[in-house]
Amino acid sequence: MKIKIISFALVISILMVGCNTIPQSTNNPNESTISVNGTGNASASPDLVDIQLGVDTVNTDPNAAVSQNSADMNDLMAVLEDMGIAATDIQTSNYNMWVEDIYGPDNQPSGEKRYHVNNQVNVRLRDLTKIGLLIGEATKAGASIVAGITFGLEDRTELEQAALDDAIDKAQEKAEWMASEMNLNLGSIVNVIEGGSFTPPMPYFAGIGGGDGESAVPISQGQVNMTSQVQVIFELLP
Repeated sequence: MKIKIISFALVISILMVGCNTIPQSTNNPNESTISVNGTGNASASPDLVDIQLGVDTVNTDPNAAVSQNSADMNDLMAVLEDMGIAATDIQTSNYNMWVEDIYGPDNQPSGEKRYHVNNQVNVRLRDLTKIGLLIGEATKAGASIVAGITFGLEDRTELEQAALDDAIDKAQEKAEWMASEMNLNLGSIVNVIEGGSFTPPMPYFAGIGGGDGESAVPISQGQVNMTSQVQVIFELLP
């Protein structure tokens, strides 16, 4: 009787082991794939611009140089405030003072010096119709530095997605052509690897528009361009 019980338990144990066996993968190790790269592009009109504005002052008296620079910068800041630019969109980007030795006709140091004071702010303007007016009014107020005009977008999400969609479409077109050249059919996507997105440098040019009034400077905003790259792996079918 004891032997029968042991035998029955052994049968149950074998059955349980059989039920817990992990099934083998059905993936075909010899499955054929093709890997292609795609580059996509997308464009959109900018909705903001960053501008470097500032004052560079030169004087043989260092105190006078600092004082005059501060007065001119206060005039510039008053212009920005009058145009409704928020304080959070104005940030000091550079302030420095340096000494220049003055040389005489014989190219020898004369002992005199000039003091340079440079103060710059980065201004973010969200109303692009005022960009020309801003530059014109800033220079009238004493700004001697206007540089680094960069157009951009508040939210680049949609532009990045559009560039990625274009990159995947380009990759699929390439893969379909390559598969047809090998007399094969293109299957489903196995994997997608994003290669990154970037915005090419965007130059600015004088052009039509840019603001109202006699002091307005003509500026063309153009478009913001986005480039994305992907690597897509497709299944190849006979």
